[in-house]
Amino acid sequence: MRVGPNRSRDSGMYPPCDIDKVRERGETWAVDPKMREALDRFATDLRGEIRTSAAEGRVYVDGSIQASAAETRAYIGERFQTSVAETRAYIDDRIQTSGAETRAYMDERLQTSTAEMCAYMDERLQTSTAEMRAYMDERLQTSTAEMRRHFEVVGESLRGDIRGVAELVALSNEGSKRRDDEQAGRTDGLEGRVLRLEVRVLSLEDNRKPRRPRRRR
Repeated sequence: MRVGPNRSRDSGMYPPCDIDKVRERGETWAVDPKMREALDRFATDLRGEIRTSAAEGRVYVDGSIQASAAETRAYIGERFQTSVAETRAYIDDRIQTSGAETRAYMDERLQTSTAEMCAYMDERLQTSTAEMRAYMDERLQTSTAEMRRHFEVVGESLRGDIRGVAELVALSNEGSKRRDDEQAGRTDGLEGRVLRLEVRVLSLEDNRKPRRPRRRR
């Protein structure tokens, strides 16, 4: 086993030898040509074996990877189908169970909510009806009193207005009567004048001489 310059030999396992002393001094020993040629052939053979082993390793690894990939895909496909089927069955079961539970819960909540709402509405309607009645009674009483006072004031004002209108009507009737009397006097005078004119026209017609007939040429 070769030891690099940065690595030290374990003195407990191998005792120091001449080559170690030479390396420590920075010196190198001369190598026999046959030994060098043998080492070169060994290195060449070793590199060939390494290349062959690497090629065989790559072929083996590629084949193993392809086989493993095919097996993995088949396994994953089988597991996926199985998982999909199990998931579908689980989801269908959960949906059916959840649907039934949800319907039962909703029915129960709706019944409870309907009963609570009916009770609340009845209570609110009763309270609102009582408050509305009390408010309407109070408003009616107040409005009735205010309306009475208003009508009393309006009645007094109307009575005064009616008296004023009656006085105006009486004055107007008196003026109309005077105008009627004056008109009647004028009408009588006109009728007398008309009669006198008719008498004069009749007398003129009676006194008028008849005309002579014209002679024909």
